[in-house]
Amino acid sequence: MPWPLPSDFHRVVQHPQIAFRDPHLQGCRIERDALNQPRVWSGAFAVVYKAMDCEGRYWALRAFTSESPERREHYELIGSHLKRRAPSCLVDFEYRDAAIRSAGDGKWYPLVVMDWVDGMTLWTWVQSKCRKGRGVSLAKAARHWWKLTKELQAAEIAHGDLQHANVLITPAGRLKLVDYDGMCVPSLAGRRNLEIGVRAYQHPQRNESTLLTTSLDNFSALVIYVALRALAADPSLWARYVQQPNYDKLLFRAEDFVDREQSSLYRDLMNSPEPAVRTLAAKLFCFARESLERTPPLNELVGEPLRRKAPVRAATDERPWDAQEPSVMPREKPAARVVLKVIAGPLQGRSFCAQQHNTMLVGRGTDCHVRIVGDRRISRHHFLLELVPPHARLRDLDSQNGTYVNGVKYGGRSSDVPNRASDGQTPVEIDLRHGDQITAGQTVLLLHVQGVPSGACPTKPEAPDVQNPPERAESSRVLDQLKILAPVGKGAWGTVYQAQFRKTQQTVALKIVNPAVEIGQAARRNVQQSIAPLLTLRHPNLVSLLEAGEAGQAFYFVQDYCDGGNLKQWITDQGGRMTFDAARDWMLQCLDALDYIHRQQMVHGNIKPENILLHVQPGQQIAKLADCGLARILDQAGCLGMTATARASDDYHFLPRERVIDFRDVRPQSDLWSLAAVFYYMLTGQFPRDRLGQEPLSGILDSDPIPIRKRDPRIPDPVARVMDRALSAHPGKRFQHAALMKDLLRQTS
Repeated sequence: MPWPLPSDFHRVVQHPQIAFRDPHLQGCRIERDALNQPRVWSGAFAVVYKAMDCEGRYWALRAFTSESPERREHYELIGSHLKRRAPSCLVDFEYRDAAIRSAGDGKWYPLVVMDWVDGMTLWTWVQSKCRKGRGVSLAKAARHWWKLTKELQAAEIAHGDLQHANVLITPAGRLKLVDYDGMCVPSLAGRRNLEIGVRAYQHPQRNESTLLTTSLDNFSALVIYVALRALAADPSLWARYVQQPNYDKLLFRAEDFVDREQSSLYRDLMNSPEPAVRTLAAKLFCFARESLERTPPLNELVGEPLRRKAPVRAATDERPWDAQEPSVMPREKPAARVVLKVIAGPLQGRSFCAQQHNTMLVGRGTDCHVRIVGDRRISRHHFLLELVPPHARLRDLDSQNGTYVNGVKYGGRSSDVPNRASDGQTPVEIDLRHGDQITAGQTVLLLHVQGVPSGACPTKPEAPDVQNPPERAESSRVLDQLKILAPVGKGAWGTVYQAQFRKTQQTVALKIVNPAVEIGQAARRNVQQSIAPLLTLRHPNLVSLLEAGEAGQAFYFVQDYCDGGNLKQWITDQGGRMTFDAARDWMLQCLDALDYIHRQQMVHGNIKPENILLHVQPGQQIAKLADCGLARILDQAGCLGMTATARASDDYHFLPRERVIDFRDVRPQSDLWSLAAVFYYMLTGQFPRDRLGQEPLSGILDSDPIPIRKRDPRIPDPVARVMDRALSAHPGKRFQHAALMKDLLRQTS
């Protein structure tokens, strides 16, 4: 006989004395609705009734409306685990195998008896706060949600169906989770899941065949957190995306994760006034395109605020960054943002905002952040804006008709009128200021800088007064145990010194980075928080980061010292190229290091020949990836100033296409492209792309890599197939993991 319908339970609970086997429940009273019928509180795979016993205690009675032979064992294992490790966000329950009667056949069926939780669903609570514009309350809820998910992770529990209806807000403001049908504890890992959760909250790859794991909540936890943070920053998102007929999800739709380029919500989140929202939303959409297990726990993406650091120690003669180190910590800097308002053209009335370092691609192409269609004077990739609030720079991307700033034309190929800033060799770009007007075709944008007083846009930190440094206190910092020797190199974003520990004479490298623009303490805390995981990385083919910190305005990094120079120098010494046999071991070592980095849920973000160092060991030279994640973290924080439009000319050759389209989207496939471009350069002495002349960004967007055997037919065909796949313009067509690329190269001869 089929499993009972909800109506079978509705009829029988009207008479508790015959509905329940437990005498205690037989004396309870079931809550009723306005029609004097038992009130039902949920109804996907079960019906829930609110009951009050004779002692005045309230219970949630959960009767199932579908059969599952595994349900009993499932709940018993969960109950056993919760007796040992029960987070405060969960509710006590008891699974009873034959406890409620069906009015249809008179037989007994399972029942879950749970403490009743008074409160409202997360959706109802968020709706009330958004309608009142209570962004502070929503931000506080996001912090509580972060703590809840961390508590679940510590207890090795995955709820399995995190969504608005299963999260209740109590009158005391606490978060409680209900509905444990999809829960996983360690003893259930590897079993099939009994339900797949509400689609809008789940990873696109989760389905009926997904096995239970205690990390199953990672994606949905991030979805809810991003929604709360986004709504806290802009409560009007609720009216635009949620307050619609027949829609009751918390901001996101499943379709948003299928094709983010077509998602207006994605575009709005990328223009959120809150920097953290843009960063986290970008990560969320990236995780949606990767495998489900690659989404890390929320507390690994969002850390607790760091404690305020003590004042730095005063300078000495051995500290070459004296001129940049103040006697006090950097001041807090007011938040600035750059807003672009469209005042004419197809997008009239729209606004775009940046509050942290970002890029904005404008044109008619489907990959543009600001897509302008219906105007033939707009090129597919017309211009790029780089924004480091309060600074902004425009770069014309070799557009057909040029870009006008305050009526002056920059770039363009269709007119004989001389354009400004183009000498035939350098890209066409201009630094923008508050009030500038940008015109491309029919579209006119006004640039506004908010949060900074007029004329208060310093380009570099102010020079401090170090004539009377404070007294030094004893310190355990590695930096203070070093004797600084000669500088060994200077790059676009730092100077590297050779240094030694005074006691052990161990040689290390010390990199000093002075921010190109002033950043406040909040941004500095974010940088330190992001760098902290890099200190744990240890691999024989990775330059270890021993310590990172601040020395006044400067950031410093103590790293392993490599005595064999870098790969670029070595290739030059070898006449500009290497044979595959000579390069093979180094290629495999780099891939092994990259595989390790990616398995730690991190990315490098700045792979180029200068960042592959060589270390001499007895009988061999070892390749080591250097500066893992450092440039990316400092760059995204705005510390390095304008970098997307001001890279060293050779750096563009190792930049994958998606890094131009989405500056903040750094994924493992991007690292693999850059590393493959380095290998290509090693083997051929040439770069993968040809069209990187006057306007390299346009060349990256519009040209594909040249197959490697067209550069050098002597490259073995198996090697060529690996290289060409790794250098595909489309991330989805590349190797998705470094280990696979490494194994295929290892098999070649």
